[in-house]
Amino acid sequence: MSWKNIDVEKVRRAITASENNAELMDMFQPTKKVQKYISFDERNKLWTISGYNILFKYEDILSYELLEDGESITKGGLGEALVGGALFGGAGAIVGGITGKKKTKKEINEFRIKIITRNEFYPEVYINFLIAGSIKSGSMTYKGYKDAAQKIITELTLITDSLSGNESLNDVAMISGADEIVKYKKLFDDGIITQEEFDAKKRQLLGL
Repeated sequence: MSWKNIDVEKVRRAITASENNAELMDMFQPTKKVQKYISFDERNKLWTISGYNILFKYEDILSYELLEDGESITKGGLGEALVGGALFGGAGAIVGGITGKKKTKKEINEFRIKIITRNEFYPEVYINFLIAGSIKSGSMTYKGYKDAAQKIITELTLITDSLSGNESLNDVAMISGADEIVKYKKLFDDGIITQEEFDAKKRQLLGL
């Protein structure tokens, strides 16, 4: 940024923000991480992304979306129902996968999560899974990225849902359970899992 284009008041706010961030850094104690990408302090309700020397509060999250080659695969935010198919189980456990819009692609050049925040100096932050180059859509690396993205979207949805005080997460969980039963029924029909395994999973998803 060119300093001559910044007014004095904004400089003062930047200094104050830096001091506040230093105080948050002193109290930050991560209790949950999603691999190397993002860390959460559930007690103090703080989070940070690898590569950003900044801490955000839970209430800073306005919206988020998973982008694949410029296309929004799934998104949600404060007071909004999740769109795109990230599925949940009890206590945020993942029982499904990101579905969303699907396209047959051989190469993926962009795969990242965009988070819109209330922070004046960091209004947009990104979690980049694919740093450089491209990967094949069916590769193990791509599947690993999808799994990490699933977990991060789950955590962000749980946070924004708790802040908005709505019941959307419970609704999504119920729908997710039904979807999962259909998925496991197909695995049983294809002979991949046994009757006992299917019945056990069905009881688990139904909370029986």
